[in-house]
Amino acid sequence: MNDNLNISEIVSKSFSYIFKDIKKIFRESFFTVLFLTIIFNGLYFLVLGNIATKFTFFIIFALMGLVISTIGYKVHRDILLNQTVFNPLFKMFDFTNIRYLFYSTLISSLALSPVFLKYYLDRNGISTLFGADSRYVVLLLIPTIYLAFKLILILPKISLNKSISIFSGKEFNDFSGKLFAIFLIITLAFILPTYLIFALQVYFLENSQEFYKFLKPFFDFISFFVSYLNYAAVFAALSYSYKVTKK
Repeated sequence: MNDNLNISEIVSKSFSYIFKDIKKIFRESFFTVLFLTIIFNGLYFLVLGNIATKFTFFIIFALMGLVISTIGYKVHRDILLNQTVFNPLFKMFDFTNIRYLFYSTLISSLALSPVFLKYYLDRNGISTLFGADSRYVVLLLIPTIYLAFKLILILPKISLNKSISIFSGKEFNDFSGKLFAIFLIITLAFILPTYLIFALQVYFLENSQEFYKFLKPFFDFISFFVSYLNYAAVFAALSYSYKVTKK
């Protein structure tokens, strides 16, 4: 396996992918971002009306997960196959997209499993685990995140409709630390614009609630567009990293 994975080069290419033609990205992402905004606001009104149930939340988040997976599908195929997917929303219920969502959820669950375990222990009043204080369970995030990033390059592979075998050990990559650093750098870069949008929403909510009700869908659209750019940059980084490892 090629070991020439340069963090700065991958990050640079990923940001270049989304910012070299931001108008094109906006056009291509418009319906995806709009759909996410509609779903989110639909959930918001259901919650306000006390209509939302646990099943409602499950359906809404499953739909959002499928939409986000289409972003990965589009970006991976664009970079790895030079194939333009004009409206990825049509791929929402495609088997490849459902498979992509399943494995991305599996990898995320593996990474965050100590958090879920800590929540379960706290909820049930369990203060020790195997004789140790349950607070130390969060330290397990180190190996679980490491393992998750060892597997994360299966995602571009899935988008290409290739078979995978995660239990054979063949899908483990040698760049877990570098991939985590890339993910962290990209995520941190989007914290400031996300915070500014949130701060503006809080300002209008506190000073002009009626005006905020009118502006909320607009703020949600902008927030989801920033999130789209974040996801696209991460998926681009995975694509470029996968490309390097296969040289």
